[in-house]
Amino acid sequence: MGKAEILREIKTAEEKVRSMIAEAEERRKQLQADGKRIALQRTEAAHKELRQQTDSKLAAAQARIDEQKKRLLQEGHARADAIASAARRKMGDAKGFVLSEFERAADA
Repeated sequence: MGKAEILREIKTAEEKVRSMIAEAEERRKQLQADGKRIALQRTEAAHKELRQQTDSKLAAAQARIDEQKKRLLQEGHARADAIASAARRKMGDAKGFVLSEFERAADA
């Protein structure tokens, strides 16, 4: 084998190595881009799931608050009605008492 042939083989081998390096670099870039895309998709999916869970828990809490508010308002109305009813019942007694006290004071 002559020098020219050896040099040609070396050049051919160097070209193959450069080509392999370029392909490997392109593959690395592609894998890196795919990894970033997959990570972004997973992050977005996790955020979406978290938002859904948060919204669901918030809606459930709001429903409990609304129910408790409704119950407290009903209890308040019932107490107010009871107080008003008791006041109406006592009004007759109070009128009688005031009238008798007025008559007693007028007779004195």
